[in-house]
Amino acid sequence: MPRKRNPGKSLEKAKEIYQEFHGGEPEVSELSIDSRTIPDTLIVIGKLIAVEYEPTGGSNRKGEVYRHEWGDTGGRKVDTLTYFCTDESRREFYLIKGKPQSYPVFNERGVVG
Repeated sequence: MPRKRNPGKSLEKAKEIYQEFHGGEPEVSELSIDSRTIPDTLIVIGKLIAVEYEPTGGSNRKGEVYRHEWGDTGGRKVDTLTYFCTDESRREFYLIKGKPQSYPVFNERGVVG
């Protein structure tokens, strides 16, 4: 039988990451999300070039739209390869890094690399 994680620890870490980026108290809510795994087979739609997002909830950054060009670290450009994929149902999307442990990452500045 697989071991279950303590949800309290991951929730506390999630709150910490939220506060680092958003600068405010996180709004904790339950979402109806099925426990999912990445399928063994994915269809590559293309290489990710950029991502845009608008922070939500109690964020001090709420209402602003952020665009991040993949590979931009703020000081230099790095080679990154992130694939935008779907599964055979065509209803789910996945962002898959070409190299694990590489850019991009998410920190208090947002998406970096």
